[in-house]
Amino acid sequence: MNEQAEQLKAAGFGWEPPIPFDAINTPDFPTGSLPGPLEAFVECLAESTQTPEEMPGILSLGILSTAFQSKYTVTVTSDWTEPLCLYCVAVAPPGERKSAVLAALTRPIYEYEAEQRKLEAAEIEQNRTERSLLEKALQAAEANAAKKKSNFEEGRAEALSLAAQLSAFEDLHEFQLLADDTTPEKLAEIMDEQGGCITVTSSEGGIFDSMAGRYDKSMNFDVYLKGHSGDAFTIQRIGRKKNQVSNPRLSMILTIQPDVLSGLIGNSAFRGRGLCGRFLYAMCRSKVGSRNVSPPVMPEKVRSDYRAFVRRILSSQGRGAIRLSPAADELRKEYQWYIEKKLGNEWEHLRDWGGKLVGAMLRIAALMHAAEAQYPTEAPISQEVLAGAINIAEFLGAHAEAAYQIMGADEKQADAQYILKRLISENRDNVTRSELTRLCRGKFNKSDDMCAGLDILINRGYIQEFVSDTGYNNRKQTTYLINPYVWN
Repeated sequence: MNEQAEQLKAAGFGWEPPIPFDAINTPDFPTGSLPGPLEAFVECLAESTQTPEEMPGILSLGILSTAFQSKYTVTVTSDWTEPLCLYCVAVAPPGERKSAVLAALTRPIYEYEAEQRKLEAAEIEQNRTERSLLEKALQAAEANAAKKKSNFEEGRAEALSLAAQLSAFEDLHEFQLLADDTTPEKLAEIMDEQGGCITVTSSEGGIFDSMAGRYDKSMNFDVYLKGHSGDAFTIQRIGRKKNQVSNPRLSMILTIQPDVLSGLIGNSAFRGRGLCGRFLYAMCRSKVGSRNVSPPVMPEKVRSDYRAFVRRILSSQGRGAIRLSPAADELRKEYQWYIEKKLGNEWEHLRDWGGKLVGAMLRIAALMHAAEAQYPTEAPISQEVLAGAINIAEFLGAHAEAAYQIMGADEKQADAQYILKRLISENRDNVTRSELTRLCRGKFNKSDDMCAGLDILINRGYIQEFVSDTGYNNRKQTTYLINPYVWN
């Protein structure tokens, strides 16, 4: 094929290697938009682990949502309020040190959890003892009432009183902010115990498989859907306590491999129920093969500043609704209109995701505001903070396009890949448009249906279009020349 390439080059058709369909052309994470010490920590963590900044960048947003999702909402209008929970996922191939990045980001949270549990240990143990005593007293009262028929009414009254006390008894549970990958039922139980809030962390991606119904076709999705939107839900299990969560807040900090995303668009459980559109994706570019084998270690000041930052936001006592300043709200409207136009054009294939982007942007803006403002509900979100959130939203939009490409959402791209497959099967260096129409008759009814796919192949360098006057009756004939690199 090299000789053929030289002949085509001499005729004015030079060739370069085509752009692969799985090539990811995505922007860098805008670390400068992150609040306080988070920016420095994300940058230094990426350097010390030799991972792309988009990995700790996207996951750091989940750290903010873990701290604030139980405390604040963002109010845009009288009938538009967003909870501050986020579903953050970093997508990276094996061997990209996903676990190391996740561990470094979450370590201060686990430390804070352990300290709180130690402080509350005596109170929780006392609570358990009180429940146990009530249960034993009730059993004894029931037994006494049954044995002493003459004093039945007295025993009955005692038993009913104890039963009422037990029914009203409030259990205390160990403090928890993070939960490992788990079942929806167990997750609902944890949320019920923790006042409705929890963050799921996982570096394995099993939760994606679970949500896609790959293991359990009858999975209850309410905890994932309503945990993101903040709508109340109830999960009832046979033989187990009913879990009623009136004000749920669920966040996720996940890392997965690209193949986990493959084919999810066609999965009725995952996309059909709206789960695809709830995740914020970062498609991480691999650094394997070019990593510094002796990277700089994390500066101790950066590490300690981050730890202090996380402890501060976790222990903050503020509550309530965060609002936008007038200038920030005007910027919001402009961005919302910009996204609306995209949904009608180039984002038609990811409307489920793009329709939630402005809401996600506002959640991120409120989180960044809460992390830096002394009194988040008293001072509104500034235009500058909202602009930073929009920078992150633009990053997310480009990466969502790449993620949806892997999932198989872009039908035009799928058309292009089908046409290319048919061309390769013919093992030819060129084909006329009429010949190509016959080759692809199984998928396209007419030649015009191929236009979008052909444009993609041309833009990616797989084919070149040549128009000549050599057709029937000297009519113009379109011929497609195939890049010789296809066979190399």
